[in-house]
Amino acid sequence: MSKVSTTEKSPQVVDVETGVLEDISDSISQVSQPIDKSLRWRIDLRILPFCMAIYFLQYLDKTLLNYAAVMGIKKHLHGDQFSDLGTIFYVGYLAAEPLSGFLIQKLPVGKFLGINVTLWGIIVCFHAATKSYPGLMIVRTLLGIFEASVAGCLIQITGMWWTSSEQSRRTGLWYMQIGVGQIVGSGLSYGFQHVVSKKVASWQILFIFMGCLTFLVGIATIVFLPDSPQTCRFLNEKERREAIRHVKVNQVGTDNKTIKWFHLKELLLQDKQTWLLFFITVLTMITNGAVSTFTSVIISTFGFSNERATLIQMPSGAVSILATIACSYLAGYIGERAVIMACVCLPSVLGAILLITLGHSQKVGKLFGVYLLNFAPAILPMIYNWNSVNTSGHTKRVTRNALTLIAFCIGNLIGPQMFKAKDAPHYTPAKIGLIVQLAVAACLCIVLRFVVVRENKLRDSQTAGIDPVELTRDVTVLDLTDIENKAFRYKY
Repeated sequence: MSKVSTTEKSPQVVDVETGVLEDISDSISQVSQPIDKSLRWRIDLRILPFCMAIYFLQYLDKTLLNYAAVMGIKKHLHGDQFSDLGTIFYVGYLAAEPLSGFLIQKLPVGKFLGINVTLWGIIVCFHAATKSYPGLMIVRTLLGIFEASVAGCLIQITGMWWTSSEQSRRTGLWYMQIGVGQIVGSGLSYGFQHVVSKKVASWQILFIFMGCLTFLVGIATIVFLPDSPQTCRFLNEKERREAIRHVKVNQVGTDNKTIKWFHLKELLLQDKQTWLLFFITVLTMITNGAVSTFTSVIISTFGFSNERATLIQMPSGAVSILATIACSYLAGYIGERAVIMACVCLPSVLGAILLITLGHSQKVGKLFGVYLLNFAPAILPMIYNWNSVNTSGHTKRVTRNALTLIAFCIGNLIGPQMFKAKDAPHYTPAKIGLIVQLAVAACLCIVLRFVVVRENKLRDSQTAGIDPVELTRDVTVLDLTDIENKAFRYKY
């Protein structure tokens, strides 16, 4: 492809809906230029720590209820009220998710994220102000509302700064903070159980401590996290242009604030991947809801003290980290995302089988089963990455992320409700349910692979003999969806 002369006026094109004017020649000739390594490191060191810290706090703050279960909070609850507290968080999350998806597209993403982090830090502190079931239901609902924006914002931020080949590992880095949160949460719970106060319970002190920490991180996010490469202050003008050109290779459209309704229609009615991804997310996140709320309760039924039950949860975090690293790096190096997604469900199936079949005296084997349950939730960063690299068009991409998070909520709503007080202490029906739903999810992952392979082959036959330059000429300027852009090939 010949270069455009610097003395000629480069051809330009306008997105009719957004009014964005760009040089086609600039988009084409520089789309695949590698970014300077020192610049990439600067971006990594300035953006990734915020993503990692926020996801760490998001997971730990919502699962403090799990640790509070063995610290005394269940003394104030009866029947299935503890399960309800685990579920109501996701009711708030689910209710707020559509609005969050809309606001992510309309507002500066860094500021919006920082404000939500700050507000949920305040809500975490308020958990210590009540012991009643109605009061705890209110604060859990509010916590779900303010945490609803986190994953959508982080997916959007990841797509802004890194190419599709870079995103799987970066997404894995911030998602693996779930495992870090499990390890740190267990340590904090164990430590605070040894804090004795006649006026304030140890679980209340834990909520206050974590709420204050989250509040400070939220303020730092508002001040220091940039909203986009175009407006970041730690890069100069030349570096900003280089960062923007670097991610144009993604072919996922320009970032704009215009809602394109035909993108929504295409996503919901025409895209064959949409509902497969939705149900894969729902089915696997049922396990996540069970693990995040009931791990302490399940382990305590093995005959361990509250303190030991807390410490014994630490390996669960290590398993989460290991599973996330394995999935993210395998996807980055060998691809085969759909196969990896199917395989990561299988250890959790084995874990649920061990919990059902082993006797009460076989504590080590049952603990091993609990730890294996933490493999399945590692599918979520794979789905986030799938959405990012396989969805083009800004409105469609934002909406697909929101739909994934709605599925995430539904799964986590169901998870705690499977563990009924009448089934204690073995919860056998819930464990059987986990086996069935994970097996179905693994099968759907294989179906998803078949769908995208078939679509890629169809596009290859449709575009055979057409100049690739003509196919890709406008895709970095016009906000085309992956279905509209016939040069787009799905990564599976």
